[in-house]
Amino acid sequence: MAAESIELLEQLGLTEYEAKTLSTLFRLKETEAPEISRLAQVPKTRVYDVLERLTKRGLVIEIYGRPKKYRVMEPETVFEELINGKKAEIKGLEEKARIVKNLFGNVKLSEEESGEKVMKVKDKNDFLRILAQEIDSAKSEVVAFSKLDENQAILKEALHNALERNVNVKMLSKVPKSLSAEAKLFSKNGMSLRDHDHGMNAYIIDGKKVILALSDFSKEKPEYHFTIWNNHKPMVNTIQKYFDHCWAQGKDV
Repeated sequence: MAAESIELLEQLGLTEYEAKTLSTLFRLKETEAPEISRLAQVPKTRVYDVLERLTKRGLVIEIYGRPKKYRVMEPETVFEELINGKKAEIKGLEEKARIVKNLFGNVKLSEEESGEKVMKVKDKNDFLRILAQEIDSAKSEVVAFSKLDENQAILKEALHNALERNVNVKMLSKVPKSLSAEAKLFSKNGMSLRDHDHGMNAYIIDGKKVILALSDFSKEKPEYHFTIWNNHKPMVNTIQKYFDHCWAQGKDV
């Protein structure tokens, strides 16, 4: 139990010596510094500094006398104080993250303005994460040559989120029987979905950006390649033209 208490106290932001000191005081309630040092295995040269810090935080009370003693607050009070401190820390980090996110959200990198980027990842889920980011950025339309399967939770969540934002999503995919119920849910939520074995893995975002898989992501490979064309009208038109051709051959799900 002592080890679990120490571990939790450290997770709540205390140092190893502070956690050991408090855990020992929980058992003893009140004692002298040398006794704490011995039982908590905190060096005598450090124990007074540790106790002073804990006292300043209101977790320990210093009782004057000869000898001086230290009394710990009730465990409920200690943990409540530490948890509140952690919550305040997290809230502060969230606020900083919001500020930084807004700053970077307004930055338009030059390579994003136009042209082509060929990218390589070792984990196919990294491709799905990047693809999900691009879908999350869609404002009006997503056109997709997709290959829906059971292992694409990241992609499916992004598509559901796009539908909730009233983004027009139009998808061609060879839908396996195991996903027939999920495919019907997509359709119910507003996706235009047709079943067609097209053999591609490509997306058009807002009629100006193309994400195209160059590798076969259905197979295990040491690395996977894909490319992103931004503001590349000829590539958008080519993919859209082939999509329209396949769409005419597809079957409604």
